Order: sequence, then structure tokens, then C-alpha cells
Amino acid sequence: MKKAVILVATLALSGALATPYVYPANQSVSKPSEVKTGGVLRLVQLKDFDTYNPFTSQGRPSLPELTDVGALITADPYTSEYVPYLAESYTISKDKRTFTFKLRPELKWSDGEPITADDFVTTMKIHADEAVGSNLYSYMYDNGKPVVVKKIDNRTLSITFPRGVVDSLETISFINPYPDHVFGPVYRSRGAAGIKAMWNLDTDPSKLVTGGPFKVERYVKGERVVLTKNRYFGDWNKDSAGKPLPYLDGLQYTIIPDQNAELAQFLAGNTDLYTPTTRDQLAQVVAAEKAGKLKVNVLANVSTQASSDMMYFNWNKASDPWKQKLFRDVRFRRAMSQLVNKEAMVDLVLGGLGKPVYTSVYPLYDQWVAPGVDKYKFNPQAAAKTLADLGFKKKGPDGILVDGSGRKLEFTLITNSENTRRQQLAKIFADEAKKVGVSVKTSFIPFNQLLDITGPETGKEDRKFDVAISGIGGGGFIYPVGVASMLSCGGDLNNYNASTKCIAPWETQMYNLFLKGQSEFDIDKRKAIANQIQKLQAENLGNIYLVSQAQHYAWSDRVQGEFPKKIISPVWASTYFGPRNIAQTWIK
Repeated sequence: MKKAVILVATLALSGALATPYVYPANQSVSKPSEVKTGGVLRLVQLKDFDTYNPFTSQGRPSLPELTDVGALITADPYTSEYVPYLAESYTISKDKRTFTFKLRPELKWSDGEPITADDFVTTMKIHADEAVGSNLYSYMYDNGKPVVVKKIDNRTLSITFPRGVVDSLETISFINPYPDHVFGPVYRSRGAAGIKAMWNLDTDPSKLVTGGPFKVERYVKGERVVLTKNRYFGDWNKDSAGKPLPYLDGLQYTIIPDQNAELAQFLAGNTDLYTPTTRDQLAQVVAAEKAGKLKVNVLANVSTQASSDMMYFNWNKASDPWKQKLFRDVRFRRAMSQLVNKEAMVDLVLGGLGKPVYTSVYPLYDQWVAPGVDKYKFNPQAAAKTLADLGFKKKGPDGILVDGSGRKLEFTLITNSENTRRQQLAKIFADEAKKVGVSVKTSFIPFNQLLDITGPETGKEDRKFDVAISGIGGGGFIYPVGVASMLSCGGDLNNYNASTKCIAPWETQMYNLFLKGQSEFDIDKRKAIANQIQKLQAENLGNIYLVSQAQHYAWSDRVQGEFPKKIISPVWASTYFGPRNIAQTWIK
């Protein structure tokens, strides 16, 4: 992986003439001369939408995410450098704190209104309002100090960080603007309450104002979403021959209940793109292709994904002091980690196509993974000894360990019902735990319900669950140890401790190291700090990381315009549309 380069000069020519973003020819295997325009790409949506509101989704599926316009900058998949996108140019101050952007003149929302600096100012102010509950709230601050956005003129804005940090450009690349003329008047008059009341499921989805290549035409709850081309997108997005993008007329998403239905839809030829997550899913696709039942392209085992599954015990159970004390005891968490058979998870669930994970650094970034972080790997005998030291020395008639007061060592493990992979991971852990006398009941619930139960907004001091399995994905590649909201006490991505107070000293130490690493521009010194963070994670196990699956891609033979193989990488899976730019995708 090449280092991301912090640019210190303007990266694009500016001037009075129109300056559309030109999609590089080397980001598609197709030449513009062979492309056919039109057609509808058929896709699936694994979870139904809980909201249309882009500010309050809290990780739930949000309809506007399918139509986002993009950010001021985008990462070049060849060089990892950030180049202008909505911006036509940008500059960076000498102290690496202030970034000044000049917007392209042709930018428009789907209702024809211009995209201006006001849209970015309003968007960032709403994200920065804690009462709104945005997932990007933590990105608007640096250790409590605000990131300041200012409008200079309609086409120019500046973003100033409290200090120079290595991942400031990454942060900017995560910020998609939303229309000030829609959200601004409501926020200025009614504040967070007004924003939270906007774009709920009663809103006519065809009235949603978007800036991306497609806009919503129709949404039928539980069935489908139909998107059509945004006529204004092509004014400022062109292919290398000057043809307006996107090539497609639209997208159609079929809403499905789980991963089994997702596979069935692809095998039946009803959907065009598919990402197998297990060897079995991959094998079924390959078998159908070899049998002539399916005309598809398959790209298997690209690398491990930029994501991982993890298990976490709830430290915030004020209504159950006994479990709260147990879950906060690092000895207990070490014993639980030693009951996680990660090798079996990789072999049985992923079919050998994946890797065990021990810290917040994905195996994909192997040069960043600290040595010796597997100290508490699978070891049932050591786990049983530790549990005995905690007072669980005897088993009851049902084979479950009890403490000196007769309390059983039992708890409920939850994960989302749509994800069959995580259900299998939960079962492997439960089976291994049972062998030493730990009773683990499993419960599989809808994803949105899982977020409701585990999220900090449900009660920071008393959340109603024992232990859960979920996933984390994306993030940055410049300093890939996680994000502030994951490593800070009370952060909205801190799964084990939703309290605003740090409970254990190592939590404070870890967050302070994270801040130190952010401002370290020497990569070797930054890696050394990342190693210290990972050793704290591996020793204290706030999150017990499980596995990272291999990345596979499959797509119908009728779909064209994917990336060249040398730049297809899970690093860009969330930035782009899997192995392709959606704007350069076409149907033959």
C-alpha cells in the first residue's frame, strides 16, 4: 500500500471556464468508444430502510446514502492521493490545519439548485450538533475542539482543524454535503429537533433532493427502490471522451431479508452484482457458472476485507450490578477471548478464506498489525482456570458453572438476523463456551433492532444486552487503528463502554495515544504508536475481535466497466461501488 501523500499545492487548474470532473480512462477496462448508454442495473438491499434522514441514521440503512453526491475530494486508487472532486482545486496552509476549496461552477442538486459553500457549512454544522445524533459527530471535533468551516464566497470555503493531523484529508473525504436550501431554514429556525423530524418514512421519496448520479423515483417499503438518472450530474461528470455520466439510466434495488435470499437472487439471475462472504457462497456461484446456468464474472479472494467482526460485553448494566462487575473484569474478558476459536471460525464459516483478527487494525493492513497481539488466543484450559480464579469452580446439575453464591455463569449473545455469517460465529463461540461450563444463549434480531439495543442513545449507563457480535468496516488507511468515536469513552462506535466516563485507566491511555498518533507525520513513529494502542487492546479486550473475511466479487456478464484488476481492492470498496465506479458502469 502506498502512503497517502499530503499535497501542499493546488491540485487542479482553476479558471472561469467550466471544469468538469473527468473520470480517468485507466479506472475502467472499457474504452469510451465501446460503451453503450442506457439500461438499469439490478441490485439488492439487504436491510430495509429505517429513515430517509442522512443525519440521524446512526448506521442504519438510509435512502439518501444511495444517492450521495460525493465529497470535496476523492482518493485516487492508483496513488492513494486525494484529488479534487466537487472541488476543482484546493490548497493547504503551511501549518497543515486549514484547507481552502474552490468548488466547480457547474454543480447542481437534483432540483436544479446550485451546490454552493452554504451546503457544506450547513451540513457540517448539523453533524456537529450533538443533539442531532449524527454518526459523523465525532469527525466534527478533535478532542473536544471544533473543526471550523467558513464560507468565503459561494464557490469557496475553508475547513480548519484545531491542529495539524495526518488524516484530515480522509475526514474531509467522508463528508457528503446536503442541500442548505432544504435543511438550512429548518435548522436555523428549529434546531436539532427540526432536523430530526425531517425526511422520515412519511416523506414522498421522489421529493428527496440529491446530488449524485441517481435520484429516487419510487420506494415500496419492504419490496424495492427505483432510482433514475439525475440529469444535472452529467453537467460536471464526464468520461475521458467528454461524454456525460452516468452511462446507466437507473438502478433498481430489491429489498431482501437476509444473505440466503441475496445469494438466491443472484443464482436466479435476478441481480447483477454480488459479494460472496463465505467459501460456500462463492462455490455455489462458481458451480452455477461452470454448469452454464449463470453467465458471470468471478473475482475470488482479492484479499481480506477492510472490515472485521467483533464481540463485546456490555459494561453499562446498572440494572444488573453482578453482570456489570463481571463484564468489566479484564480477567473474565481474557477467559472469554480464550474460548473464541478463531481458527475454526475461519475454517468452518469462511472456508479458510479469511484471517483471525486480534485488534482494531484489519489484517488487510498487515504492515500495521503489531506483533504478539494474540496473547489470549484460543485456550479452553487456560480459560477454565481463569474462571475458577474468579470463583466459578463448580458446575451445577445442568453442567453450568456457578459461583460461591450459586449464580450461574450464563448470558445471552445477540447479533443481526440478516447476517448468517455472524450467526455461525456466535454458534461456534457458544459451543466452545458450553464445553467449559459457560451457558451462552444466542438470539438473532433485525439489524435496526440490534442498533437500538446496543447503541449509546438507548441509555449510556444501562443498556439492555449482555454481549453482542457486530462488525466494523471502512475507516482510513493513513492511520488504520480506528476512529475517535470508536476509541474514546462514550464514542458512538464504542461498543463496550457507552458511558461518557472512562472506567479503566487503559481506556484513557489508548485514546491519548490515538490523538498523539494523529499528529505524528513520521510514518515509522506513527506505526510505533499504533503498536502501543494494539497492545492495550489485546491485553484488555474491550472488543474481542474475531475474523476478517476474504473479499470476493461476482457480477453478471451483462455488466461492464469494472476497474482494471490491479486496482481492485477492498480498501476502495466503500469509496467506490465495489470493484467499479458506478458512473462508468454500463450494460452491454
